[in-house]
Amino acid sequence: EIKDGQVIFSINSDIEGMVGSQFNIVYDPNVLSLENVIFDTGNDMTNFSNIVQDGLVRVGSFDQNVSATVKQGTPYKLVFTPLENITNASGLISFRVKEGVKADGTQINFNIQ
Repeated sequence: EIKDGQVIFSINSDIEGMVGSQFNIVYDPNVLSLENVIFDTGNDMTNFSNIVQDGLVRVGSFDQNVSATVKQGTPYKLVFTPLENITNASGLISFRVKEGVKADGTQINFNIQ
């Protein structure tokens, strides 16, 4: 969504029991500049974000004790500043890789909408 001159990319989840997640987010670095990643996982688990290369950022969480879980709702938001005038953010941001795991090792299949 475009809000207050910035592009907000929200990653929502309704999954219960997720102890680990990783999302590789691809964006057009000619049009967007990543300003911030906001974590709201609901606990003290380890959250991470790192820019792999210009236009690719890795975002996620993991609890090494396998006791804390990512809360349902919107645990991650990426905030971008447009480098040019835009009226629509469609096609500027997408997922390359998405992985999740539950405490028992079960892989989570995400439905991207």
